[in-house]
Amino acid sequence: MDKETKNIVGLLVNLAIPGLGTIIWGETNKGVIQLVLFFLGVFLSCIIIGIPLVFGVWVWALVKGIQKLSKHKGSK
Repeated sequence: MDKETKNIVGLLVNLAIPGLGTIIWGETNKGVIQLVLFFLGVFLSCIIIGIPLVFGVWVWALVKGIQKLSKHKGSK
């Protein structure tokens, strides 16, 4: 898989499951942290505190994906 395809797939996966796309890019530590925080937030959503956590992790993963795409496009 070429670098551009890998970045696009990572971004799309990050939209669905934050952290998984980050792992695809090879940033395992950050990806695992995002996954754990996301699932912790989903679990805590039943007592409302998890909702901002889920949203925050999702935005973090989305920004990371956009930065990855921008960095790749800038290096062409």
